[in-house]
Amino acid sequence: MKKRSFLKSLLMIFGALPLKLLSYPKIEKITFDYGVASGDPTNSHIILWTKVSKKNRNDINIKWQVSNDINFNNLIASGSHKSSFSDNFTVKVDAEIPQEFNGKKVYYRFNYQNIYSDIGTTSTLPSDNPKKYNIAFCSCSNYPAGFFNAYKEIANNDDIDLVLHLGDYIYEYGMNVYPSTGSEEMGRVVEPPHEIISLDDYRKRYALYRSDEDLQNLHASKPMIVVWDDHEFTNNTWKNGAQNHSNNEGKFEDRIYNAIKSYYEWMPIRENKNKSKIWRDFKVGNLFQLLMLDTRYLYRDKQLNINSYLNDGIINKEKYGKDLLKKRSLLGAEQHKWIREKVSTKFKWSIFGQQLLIGPKHLPQLLRDFKSSELPNYLKNIIDLAGAKLPYNTDQWDGYPNEREQFYRNIEASRSSVILAGDSHDSWLSNLYDNKDKFVGIEIGAPSITSPNSIDTFGEKINKIEDGFIQENRDLEWINGKNKGYVQLVISNEKINVKYLYVSTVKSKKYKALQPFKFTIDHNQPLKS
Repeated sequence: MKKRSFLKSLLMIFGALPLKLLSYPKIEKITFDYGVASGDPTNSHIILWTKVSKKNRNDINIKWQVSNDINFNNLIASGSHKSSFSDNFTVKVDAEIPQEFNGKKVYYRFNYQNIYSDIGTTSTLPSDNPKKYNIAFCSCSNYPAGFFNAYKEIANNDDIDLVLHLGDYIYEYGMNVYPSTGSEEMGRVVEPPHEIISLDDYRKRYALYRSDEDLQNLHASKPMIVVWDDHEFTNNTWKNGAQNHSNNEGKFEDRIYNAIKSYYEWMPIRENKNKSKIWRDFKVGNLFQLLMLDTRYLYRDKQLNINSYLNDGIINKEKYGKDLLKKRSLLGAEQHKWIREKVSTKFKWSIFGQQLLIGPKHLPQLLRDFKSSELPNYLKNIIDLAGAKLPYNTDQWDGYPNEREQFYRNIEASRSSVILAGDSHDSWLSNLYDNKDKFVGIEIGAPSITSPNSIDTFGEKINKIEDGFIQENRDLEWINGKNKGYVQLVISNEKINVKYLYVSTVKSKKYKALQPFKFTIDHNQPLKS
């Protein structure tokens, strides 16, 4: 056969073949725009997280790797995980780490067709008793309120082994609602610009927060244990509604579904069959147990409305006080039972991570001397409570005093109890006593990451306000309403060293780390002034 005839015949044969047999598979272009994260460490497992950015809706298999060296020359665990449109193309793996690397620093990453994510650093919880273990905890990170400088400080703190986020990781408000001053100038405008209600809304808000470089670096540098508070849903949520949910915003149940689904998609948290039950426990040898609680949503009854007891500026204190003592749920019977079963004298410390201030907090008498124009709107209506020794914030444990007493009874088996709190935006240290004046434990309240605190409300009068709170509340040992930051706990067999670490500003990326305030907690002993 002549050469020309052979080539012609060959072309005819190939031309008759289906196009699919001749085409090469295209490598889909993806990116890992939101970094990596790890969380919920146990003695053997760790949740590894990332999110894939892609154009089409097709499922995609993402590979993951764990190594004991940053160059990934020695893989100690690996696998693949399907990333799907139904889960917003997030990837979450419950990776088993070999026992020989228990409690040690390891590295992880994700890849698809040689496209790699950032490298994350994490560790499981040690099974033995380390000489010390460092926890950072924080809360209330409102994106438009300022820069996440405190997150940057936690990420850069090489002493920190584990980070707890006690809620208000995101805020639900629309643009120019809370707070708005300076957000546009800082380039911290929320997306979407309206209040988040739909599943797509919540997903976009998480994407906005996780686009922040400092938050990405924090997640990549350390494992995190999280719990939600109200703003992951909407302000002052309870089991059947919320202060910031109205009928024209659709069914509350739909909003809850959207909030919970997006939360589990975006957070490095282990998933139970019932995703509403977020409480869970962690252990570091016999040194401490950590119980993460839900005081926000599943079993919480509606908060008392103080304004309903108000008449011409005077609060019906007798009726208000009686109604506070009526049976109302915060934790719920199921969670109470779980706490009783988990708390053990086996551990030198029992630490409870939860959302709300638990110790009584009363408005100081001196607030009555303030002009109405000097008070925030939320205090103007209830100023009659100043000096009355009645709670002013019924969204906190103060609004559920019977539940507080039951919780105190549930943790009696603890050798030493330390209760962590977020939500309030100020820093607090309190000795806790039950209604029979028996010492229960220590409360440590975290400052906000960015959300407004007392100095944003009272300005130069802040020192007077702080002194007034200490004078009014006998259990309160210390308060700081001036600064934003986080708390570090250095836990050892003998004591817990507490450090409040603050940043000089959240309104600029240029800031200074301030000198920490330090305190020491001894076993089963009240703090001493």
